[in-house]
Amino acid sequence: MTRDDVLAFVKANPVSFMATVERGQPRVRAMQTALIGPEGLTFCTGVQKDVHQQLVAAPSVELAYWDAKSDVQLRLRGALERVADPAVTKHILDEVFTFLKPVVAQYGYEIFSSFRLAKGTSIVWRMAQSGAPMEIAEF
Repeated sequence: MTRDDVLAFVKANPVSFMATVERGQPRVRAMQTALIGPEGLTFCTGVQKDVHQQLVAAPSVELAYWDAKSDVQLRLRGALERVADPAVTKHILDEVFTFLKPVVAQYGYEIFSSFRLAKGTSIVWRMAQSGAPMEIAEF
């Protein structure tokens, strides 16, 4: 898959399973991709959450996206970068994760942070070609 193919796949299937590491042990959870664009994939989480602490301590992740209709799995590996611009997190909370508006109203934007996967490795697995080698490319 090209970078544009990866971005299109994620736009169509925005929920990933994000694997992180904590004290040498794997952790995984579902994460919605908040922003998908040429700069990469952006995620937003609360600073009090374990996932935030895990990403600060060890930013390497693997993301798994699944398209059940076509039986295709896309995995992305790389290091998430903390997004320094608070306007990005504000945009996500105001325009994408609007269900969090009551939390923002009570505690402010500062209790959230954003991370971005700007580059990495993509690995594609297709059920129809399950015996074939996986497609691996730079993202």
